[in-house]
Amino acid sequence: MYHKLKLLIVALLFASCTEFFNTNPDNIINVEDYVSTNDEMYKGFLGILTRMQRAGDHAIFLTDTRGDFLEITPNAPVELQDIYNYNPTDGNPYADPTCYYAVVIACNDYLHKMAQYREKVGNSMDEKTQTNFNCLISSTIRIKVWAYYTLGRIYGKAVWFDDPLEELVNLDNTEIFTWYDNMDDLVAKCIELIENGLVIYQGEVIPSDLEMNWVAWLDAENQNVDEYGYWNYLVPTHLLLKSELLSWRGQEGDWLWIRDNILAHLYDLHMEFSGFYHACNIPLTGNYYSIFYTEDVGYSYHQVAAIMYDYENDQTNRLVDYFCPAYPASYYLRPSAYALSKYIEEDIRGITQRLTVDVINGDTCFTKYYYHRGAYLRSRIFEIMPSIVLQRGHDYHFLLAEAENHLGNWMQAECILNQGLTNKFPYSTSLPADWSSYYTSWFGDNGGYGDVGIVGCVRGANHVLPMPDDPGYNLSEQERIKIYDLALADEYLLEYTGEGKSYSYLVKMAERYGKDGSIVADRICPKYPLARQAEIRAGIEAGGYWVDWDLRGDNNQLINKTSNHLIF
Repeated sequence: MYHKLKLLIVALLFASCTEFFNTNPDNIINVEDYVSTNDEMYKGFLGILTRMQRAGDHAIFLTDTRGDFLEITPNAPVELQDIYNYNPTDGNPYADPTCYYAVVIACNDYLHKMAQYREKVGNSMDEKTQTNFNCLISSTIRIKVWAYYTLGRIYGKAVWFDDPLEELVNLDNTEIFTWYDNMDDLVAKCIELIENGLVIYQGEVIPSDLEMNWVAWLDAENQNVDEYGYWNYLVPTHLLLKSELLSWRGQEGDWLWIRDNILAHLYDLHMEFSGFYHACNIPLTGNYYSIFYTEDVGYSYHQVAAIMYDYENDQTNRLVDYFCPAYPASYYLRPSAYALSKYIEEDIRGITQRLTVDVINGDTCFTKYYYHRGAYLRSRIFEIMPSIVLQRGHDYHFLLAEAENHLGNWMQAECILNQGLTNKFPYSTSLPADWSSYYTSWFGDNGGYGDVGIVGCVRGANHVLPMPDDPGYNLSEQERIKIYDLALADEYLLEYTGEGKSYSYLVKMAERYGKDGSIVADRICPKYPLARQAEIRAGIEAGGYWVDWDLRGDNNQLINKTSNHLIF
């Protein structure tokens, strides 16, 4: 009955990979023995990155269209209009999860071949090669977890497998496939893998938190970070990936882990880069947004991980084509009037300040990735291939504020969300006793900018939050926590526009508070015409905030794909 996988495996076994950073695609994946030499360890890993490139823009077009910020233009294809209008998604090509399962299969295949190679060479690996081997395995674990986590955030479910799938296998084979039909179970599985790592050779556990030093491998003689440093941003980091997963599970110990580990990491960053603006000290100016409108995205301290593209090597995404109103772009999506109305005039993210939204040829458009106050990133628009950010400095702050909120530290949560420590304690470098000592590094001494908060760094509108020391305060702690959580969600919608993340944050809140779809509907429905709002609200509140794609159904539309569009 579950027979959908056969053509997928055939396609994967014989499909070649697109070039990645000038590698030879013929040497990237070969099911017979693609890891047979030292050099192929690295080339094989690049095959996984090409799968990530193909998946990079998928969540943006699938979920930001269902959020509050984007609306369709008259040019939009019917299938994209259906996604926007919350019409049934099963079989809609924009809802197709193939690209994420292709990443999973590439990871499984690579891990399997690397294990075979490790057995083959035994103890003859030199120390440097073994270090890189372990780091590549660790990176692959994180990419696989990222793929499943992304599937969960979009679809609320996934089918898990670790088999390399080198032969035809039916989906009803429970020895290979495990169906996770809810986000809780899928998150638990992801946490298990990221916490336990993998055993590859002779019982040795390779953890998931090792970082590959690509600069040292690519340029061993000169160690030229300026030329090759962006390679170190290609894989999601352990800290933010695990923190995101723990925030979905939301147990007390999870909030402690998030708070303590993020604070320690930001403290270390401050000590390393004291005097420069970075992930801990966000500047008052709009320079932070240069990670989107310049092509040196990999070199900013605000950048953590991204999927990167090179037009000259046929590595492309659809961002500019969908967002830009100028020829030869298609211009399918634009900011909604409702979303733009939420930004105050001073907010650098709004239409007045023109850092993420602008008017081109009379059309109001979303310019975050390709245009900066009158200038395109490149003279030929079709060559602009912006990086798709997976993790960035703001993630630390949102997760930290969320954790402090759930730990009962309301002042810390409000401070991080709004105007930051520099404004909360303007003439001090000391803090109240219930604040972690790590926060003292946020004051920006030694020439740093100082912490001005999530809202403060974009000159946005403060969130007015109830505080336990307010006169007449009478909320329960759970009521207060929920109010703060929803304020974070509201700011998330303002901050993470067009990144494929803001909608899933709303869904997380809906799931957290009793699967309450009204949390999503209240924030999404106002962008639609009044006549459609009741219908869309009813669907969302009935649980329709997940994207539906039936992998088990007889009407699955994935069974006639070509080898260039992998089948699942």
